[in-house]
Amino acid sequence: MNYSESILYLKKIQEQGIKLELNNIKKVIDHIPFNLKPIKFIQVAGTNGKGSTSHFITSILQAAQYRVGLFTSPHLQDIRERITINKKWISKADFSKSLDVVRHISNNLIKQHKIDNIPTFFEHLFLVSLYYFYIKKVDFAIFEVGLGGRLDATSTIIPEVSVITNISYDHTKTLGKRIKDIAFEKAGIIKKNIPIVCGCSQHSISKKVIEEVANQRNAPFHEVITLKNGLTVKEKKCSYSCTLKTKLETYNFNLLLNGKHQAMNASTAIRVIEILNRDRFQISKPSIYRGIRNNFVPGRIEIIKTIPGIILDGSHNVGSMKALNIFLEQKNLKNLTLIFGVLRDKNYKKMISLLNPFINKVILTEPISRRALPAETLVKFFDQKEVHIMHNIKEALDIAKKFKQDILITGSLYLVGEMRNIIFGGVKNGYR
Repeated sequence: MNYSESILYLKKIQEQGIKLELNNIKKVIDHIPFNLKPIKFIQVAGTNGKGSTSHFITSILQAAQYRVGLFTSPHLQDIRERITINKKWISKADFSKSLDVVRHISNNLIKQHKIDNIPTFFEHLFLVSLYYFYIKKVDFAIFEVGLGGRLDATSTIIPEVSVITNISYDHTKTLGKRIKDIAFEKAGIIKKNIPIVCGCSQHSISKKVIEEVANQRNAPFHEVITLKNGLTVKEKKCSYSCTLKTKLETYNFNLLLNGKHQAMNASTAIRVIEILNRDRFQISKPSIYRGIRNNFVPGRIEIIKTIPGIILDGSHNVGSMKALNIFLEQKNLKNLTLIFGVLRDKNYKKMISLLNPFINKVILTEPISRRALPAETLVKFFDQKEVHIMHNIKEALDIAKKFKQDILITGSLYLVGEMRNIIFGGVKNGYR
């Protein structure tokens, strides 16, 4: 298959929907004809922060001169950004070649009656990443969990370290309506005797659930913040000066990503590195600091210095919107023009309430997704605001620019990704 044929093939697979079970993908993993043992895996789950934390870990290891594969989801602009080595997207040729290998393996296993179903869309991409990381001989592969953890395809690998960032309400129809239920699903990534790093707040229900599962599986449990492990963050003009104190070390690092919450994601990455160093790796403080300083994650409170200025943020649930709310408050950003679109299964009423204090004009649109909420549904939640409805995303941006005040685009990663395509005129192999 060429690249265009590969995309069409995956779209057909995607139409078949998701299947949250591991029996099929486990059988595929058991029969893949290439050796994954040389690769050191790290798996990252959580409601918010798992993507940024995965990027921080990757950036630190890359700064330490390791060859690092990263698998994330969903993508913002291009499907290839889900699979990277040292932050460079997989090429179209390698994507097609790897997908061909995965399809061939899967079809053979079907013919041999070793699996019952063709892998799902997410499973295909996961398998493509495994093959690509194998042929490119990466040292580490970082896997961001897609949904939940217990039944996620990435849970078929055995990591050096497992990571769970903070936990809040999202995907409640699938993961459960209580925090303890969601935490249990996330804790499903914990493997017997494998260290787990927990970024949940110290006295939270989720932390208790994760620690209980870790104890049951004899998995060494490591909190990021404890009574002895402290994190302080001081805001500078264009960065944050952070100090993390652990049992082993004190780390003083500068953070360039926007949002005070990113200090916790960086600290979670540092705790992962401490565990790797304890085992057999020697990753220096300068590499840690350089990796944190150089890390860039598109669409996470990303400020684009145009006229008017644009803030792109992929907040798509209440937890991530709270982080955006804190940032806007700290920076005293008021009277913004908001471009907002959201998926229908989100708590959009609460999300909007967190945005209302900072905006005076609103343009409602819809993410490019079958799950998009009709823009008209949202009008009533923006009391005393000037509200416009624009179904075409590019036209929404054009109208917003005419108001000549800074623009905030948020509510959905799908929306932010499409806007990024429009703003930057398409995609390149990497973001910078």
